[in-house]
Amino acid sequence: METIINTIVSGLISGSLYAAMALGLTIVYGVSRVFNFGHGVIAIIGAYVTWLMLDAAGIGLVPAVLISMGFMFLFGMGMYQFAINPLLKKPNWEFSTVLFMLGAGILLENVVLQIFGPRVKSIPLFVEGRLRLGFVKINWHDLILMGIVVVAVILLSLFFKYTRMGQAMRAVAQSIPGARVVGIDINKIFSYTFGLAFIVTGFSGILLGTKYYLIPHIGWEWMVKGFVITTFGGLGSTSGTIYAAIILGVVEAFATLYFGAIWVWPIWFAMFMIVLLIRPQGIAGGRL
Repeated sequence: METIINTIVSGLISGSLYAAMALGLTIVYGVSRVFNFGHGVIAIIGAYVTWLMLDAAGIGLVPAVLISMGFMFLFGMGMYQFAINPLLKKPNWEFSTVLFMLGAGILLENVVLQIFGPRVKSIPLFVEGRLRLGFVKINWHDLILMGIVVVAVILLSLFFKYTRMGQAMRAVAQSIPGARVVGIDINKIFSYTFGLAFIVTGFSGILLGTKYYLIPHIGWEWMVKGFVITTFGGLGSTSGTIYAAIILGVVEAFATLYFGAIWVWPIWFAMFMIVLLIRPQGIAGGRL
């Protein structure tokens, strides 16, 4: 019983981190219909910028995270304005944007490799120590990570529901022609959407960097996991992404416990394919 409970807790921790990581992918696709195949590398960049601020600049964790988030916001808006926006005006833009983001991901991965090198890096834990509540054993750091993700998801939900920009993003996600009719500037919304998505993605990279490790190539593993989670939950659905991340996180924990880590990917993709066959729109569907 103790083993099962702790495995579930471990799965919830992993699932919460995967949810944070996949939400950036969901936001971009949900609003703009652009699938960001460089998503994992974007997460890595957010983590590496934070690590650089901590290691080279010697500033505190909170200022380092804020600087990284500011950089990611500008990076996302710049990516849209100078690359994605021109492609959206071309025929077959769906295919062109996928190829561009894939190529950009490969390019950025190699830029990160050249700047930071291949050696493993990590972001320091927020706090040391372990908590025990009955059968449950959990590190304080993992508990804080879950709390941060929950707060971030709540803030993101409030942003989409109650701010003018968030409501405009939801309107564009539902219907671009309809949003144009009511006077919404689609180009501006897309630009801010990329900025927001890059903030969320970069922030998830920071959280993952505190629990796991950082190497330039790890972004592609995160990208594949993000792809499975967003498709499993429903492309463009934030609630579906969260549900899928939690489900797959718990499945990963039990698969590792009973079969070994080598079986996680086969089980994930088996579930992924079954969901696509039974419910192609994902377990939730909808947008944002």
